[in-house]
Amino acid sequence: MAILSEIQIRELKNSLENSGLPYRENQDLSVHCSFKIGGTSPIMVEPENQEQILETLSVFKKLDLPWKILGGGTNILISDHPNDFVILKLSGGFKEYQDLGEGFFQVGAATNTTPVFRQISQKGYTGAEFLSTIPGWTGGAVIQNAGCYGGELFDLIQEVEFLRNGEVLKRKPSEIEHGYRFTEFLKRKDSIILSIRIALKPGNLEEIETSLKEKRDKRNSSQPQNKKSAGSMFKNPKVFDEQGKEIKAWQFIDKVGLRGLQIGGAQISPEHCNFIVNTGGAKASDVYGLVNTVQEKVEKETGVILQREVEYFGSIP
Repeated sequence: MAILSEIQIRELKNSLENSGLPYRENQDLSVHCSFKIGGTSPIMVEPENQEQILETLSVFKKLDLPWKILGGGTNILISDHPNDFVILKLSGGFKEYQDLGEGFFQVGAATNTTPVFRQISQKGYTGAEFLSTIPGWTGGAVIQNAGCYGGELFDLIQEVEFLRNGEVLKRKPSEIEHGYRFTEFLKRKDSIILSIRIALKPGNLEEIETSLKEKRDKRNSSQPQNKKSAGSMFKNPKVFDEQGKEIKAWQFIDKVGLRGLQIGGAQISPEHCNFIVNTGGAKASDVYGLVNTVQEKVEKETGVILQREVEYFGSIP
């Protein structure tokens, strides 16, 4: 895609101001993601309700502008030069959740998963404790069908509310293609998650608190702490040893001797080699180099093809 011109940006700003839509200019995207990697976006529009989303999309269409939606930024690698598209980032009411009673909750797409699902769990409902260890926004968790410790978000979802082709739709999980770290929303880039409704069972509060702590401690002990990363870089390949035990992605990376490998400011974590960490000043191109090295060497030496779990946002490298 071509870099957005000054004329296009000026026309967009005029349209946004005329429509009363909230936006920010020249946003350093590295501060909007956990990797702390990314260039400067010319315009970020932050709609606060469904009407503002529709108005924003209408403006983008009228001006024929390419756009991308940015969420919590925890499972993405952002381009070093994101200047060929504009960004839509949900705000306002999408950052809230509602207790509907009897274990039902409506959760906005822009809510932070870790605090929100901890709060929901501490109300005395069990089943969502694992989500309190997954950073990011709920919308992104839906798109990826986020999960860990034997649980997946789609296990809890009753309904997903999303925008597609200018229409607000509500679908049950059975009506949405989904699987391990996958949903149709990953394949189709034409949808904006608005909210989900989940159902949880009542539980013993003391046991829930214990579960929350155990999962938090397990997460802290198994992942690089206080390091800038996008989470697990590769999906586990569903390969099993002779005893039927699953071989994890990190084991293949370790087996081919890539633990600690560094390109520029990016490094395969010495602590957990399914994580690539930003040691300082890393570029998307550095991470891209490591990802390609891992995939090529693991396939060459083991025959296993590792698929990325982290999504690329914009042109990489």
